[in-house]
Amino acid sequence: MSLDSAKALIMVVSRPEAIDDAAAAADLKRIGVIISQDVVEPVVQRCIELSQNIKFSYRIVDSPMEIGDAFDRFERLLAELEREGYAAEEVVLDPTGGTTPMRLGAALAAITRGLRMVHRRFPMSYVAGEWKPDEGGEAEIVPMDNPLESTGLLREGQAVTLFDRRDYPAAALVLEDVVSKVSGVARRYYYEGLLRLARGYAAWDVADYGAALEELKRARESLGVGFAERELAERARTLTASINGHLPFLGKVRGRLSVENVVDMLENARRRIEDQGRYDDGVARLYRALEMWHQWRLLSSHSIDTSEVDWKKADETSRSRFLERTGLSELPRELDLSRARVLDEVLSGEEFAEDNTYRDLLQKRNHSILAHGLEPIGEAAARRFLEYVDSHVEEPEIIAAARHVRLGEA
Repeated sequence: MSLDSAKALIMVVSRPEAIDDAAAAADLKRIGVIISQDVVEPVVQRCIELSQNIKFSYRIVDSPMEIGDAFDRFERLLAELEREGYAAEEVVLDPTGGTTPMRLGAALAAITRGLRMVHRRFPMSYVAGEWKPDEGGEAEIVPMDNPLESTGLLREGQAVTLFDRRDYPAAALVLEDVVSKVSGVARRYYYEGLLRLARGYAAWDVADYGAALEELKRARESLGVGFAERELAERARTLTASINGHLPFLGKVRGRLSVENVVDMLENARRRIEDQGRYDDGVARLYRALEMWHQWRLLSSHSIDTSEVDWKKADETSRSRFLERTGLSELPRELDLSRARVLDEVLSGEEFAEDNTYRDLLQKRNHSILAHGLEPIGEAAARRFLEYVDSHVEEPEIIAAARHVRLGEA
């Protein structure tokens, strides 16, 4: 990268010739200059001479030996450029001039904002035990690496926040950008693993189990290459262990109704309630999870499919009790949650208390905007319903395999 792709430049300057180097390197129309008090006159004079084609702004540090001064002046210049309509990706920093604290301050500010950087490199020769400039040599403007970008750390925090908020598609977009810019094979494999994990969870979250299985397998491959860096190795081991637990679970939710399907719907609801604040969506899924729980019990214990009930599989006494409990005059072909619950009670001999929480769940779900009404469901009610369904579906080992890992805890 050179200045050819830049539309604006911020420079730390200690000599007027640096302005000429920048003007000759690219067709810039906008330059911001960070200078110390002792070089203001010659630098500003040279800028005035070039101002017919370039617009200049100046920021003078209070002390050339304070890193914070240059950091602050950079931020002010960048804010001025942004107000004029320049995007951050159109601005480049050249921190070559000034004192060491001035260069550090400006470079740190650019790193934290993700700006590209260049520096002026001068031809040098090693003579009599020291490096000396080649006489007549011209300065070359070359790119500087942004260590936060090249290690992935610049946007990792953003990706982790989105991932742990369960916004997997958005996290995947950020991680895709990180993978395209990160340096080093090991870190590329690591972030590719996170990218595959985000894509896999995104597919899983919408019950695309085939795509989820494929992405998680590829995530495991990327995270299993072996990392020399201790922190990466520990995170990769934690994530790989979670994936190893996920894969058998995902293999069981693709066919016949199983307890894994019930747990998956419950965890789907939990993510929406606890991580995303989508209470109506979460409660609708809790209703479905409870319905699936009764459906699974009827199917696994009595071979009764609630979508098309074969009443011959229930004895006459059970059929009579069902009609009496539901107030129906004839046996229905399909069973909703309430009737599936009654039949489950009749056939199992268990009693599911018709408590206020269960009735409130039915009422809230039926009147929510995702069912038949326009009433939003609040956080307190959604969490109460989550606890209620949790108390029914007591499958701790299966639930552990269905829980999505949080990157912030890995």
